[in-house]
Amino acid sequence: MQDSDNAESGSSPSRLYLDHAATSWPKAAGVTNAMTDFLTHGGASASRGNYGSAQRSDQIVRSLRNLLASSLDAESDACISFHSGCTAALNAIIHGLIGPGQHVQRGSHCLVSAMEHNAVRRPIVAAARTVDAALEEIPCDTEGRLQVGDVIQRIEAHTRLVAITHVSNVTGTLQPNDEIGSEIERINRSRSPEQRVFFLCDAAQSFGYLPVSATLSHAHAIAVPAHKGCGGPPGIGALYLHSDWHNVVGTWMQGGTGNRSLDDDMPNSMPHKFEAGTMNLPAMAGWIAALQSSTSTALTRSNSDSDQTESDESKLSRLSQQLHNGLRSIEGIRVIGNAGPLPIASIDFGPDLPPDDAAAILDAEFGIEVRSGHHCAGRIHHHLGTESTGTVRLSGGHGTTSDDIARAVDAVSEIARQLRGLDC
Repeated sequence: MQDSDNAESGSSPSRLYLDHAATSWPKAAGVTNAMTDFLTHGGASASRGNYGSAQRSDQIVRSLRNLLASSLDAESDACISFHSGCTAALNAIIHGLIGPGQHVQRGSHCLVSAMEHNAVRRPIVAAARTVDAALEEIPCDTEGRLQVGDVIQRIEAHTRLVAITHVSNVTGTLQPNDEIGSEIERINRSRSPEQRVFFLCDAAQSFGYLPVSATLSHAHAIAVPAHKGCGGPPGIGALYLHSDWHNVVGTWMQGGTGNRSLDDDMPNSMPHKFEAGTMNLPAMAGWIAALQSSTSTALTRSNSDSDQTESDESKLSRLSQQLHNGLRSIEGIRVIGNAGPLPIASIDFGPDLPPDDAAAILDAEFGIEVRSGHHCAGRIHHHLGTESTGTVRLSGGHGTTSDDIARAVDAVSEIARQLRGLDC
C-alpha cells in the first residue's frame, strides 16, 4: 500500500502521534525546564537534610502533594503518597490490602472488572493466590461497558474488594464509577469495619483529562500517573487513600523514609508508610509544572481548531465524536465501543490485515503512530471478540486537533479501500 501524495512528492509523511493512551506527547509546557532546573540547581533528596537545597526539595514534595490532594478532593495532604508510577501505586495498595492478616484474607471475595489493565489484574491475581481468596470477574458487554446493577448484585457477604477502572484504555469507555461507589458506600454503612468493601479505582486514563474526585466516586483508593493526561514525565505516580483506611492498609515495601530511622519497622502513618526510598524529585518538579501550566499542549502546536476558548474537556469529547463518526463511516472495518469523553477508538480491519500489520502501514506510509495488540488489558478482549489478535488503537490527547483526526480517518479509509480491492 502506498499513500499517493507522498509517493509523488517523494517525501516522508510528517509524524502524527496518536498513542496518548500509552503516554502523552509532547509534554506540557515547562515540564522539561522544571526537570532540568532541578537537576542543574537543586539535586538534594527530600526529607534527608536541613540545609537549603534539601529544604527546597522538601517544598517540591509538599507542593505536589498539595496540588494532587486538591485535584482529587482528598480529605488532607496525608492521603496522597508518591510512587514510581501508577503501577507501583496500584501494587502498593493491592498488596497492602490482600495478604495474611490483611483486610482481604483467606475466604474473602474480590471483584475485578474485565476492563482492568494488567497493572490492576496481575497484582490482584498474585496477591489473592497467596491467601486463596476468591477472584470473580465482572463481565462487560461487547462495547466495553459495565452496568451498575450487575456490579452491585455480585457483592457478597465476604466481598472485600471491588476494582474498577475509570476509563478503559482499550475502548475509551467511561465507567459509572460514581454510581457504583455510591452503592458500595450504602452497603458499607450496614457492615462492621472488618466486613467493609474496599473500592479501588485506576484513573490512569482519565486523570489530567477528566475530573477525578474521591468525594464523588466514593473511591477508597485512586491511582494516578503523571505521564498521561497531565502531560508530565514518566517515573512518578501517586496514590490517594481515604483517611478511614490509613491504619488498615499494610505496608508493602520497606526502606528509608528520612524519619524514625531508629525503628526496624516502617512508620504506620500516612504518607510515610508508602514512601520508602529516594523520591524522584526531577519527575516531581516536572509534574508540578504540568499541573500548573496555564498553556496546555494544545496551544504549543499549530492548532487549526478555530475556537481557542473551548474548554479542553469539551474539545476532547468533540474529537472523540469526530473520530468515532469518521471511523464508523468506513466500510470494511469494525469500530469497537462508542464515542466517550476521550478520543480513543479501537478498530479491527478483519482477518486480511492483522492489527500489527495495520499499525505498521499507518506508521510507514502515513506517518501515523498508533498501538496494536491487546494493550496490557487481556481480559476485555474475551468480551470484545478480539482475543486472537487484539485491535488497532488510535488515541488522541490535549494537543490533538480536528485536522489530526481527519488525517487519521482518511488513512484508515484508504487502507480499508485498498483491502476491498478498489485500488491497485
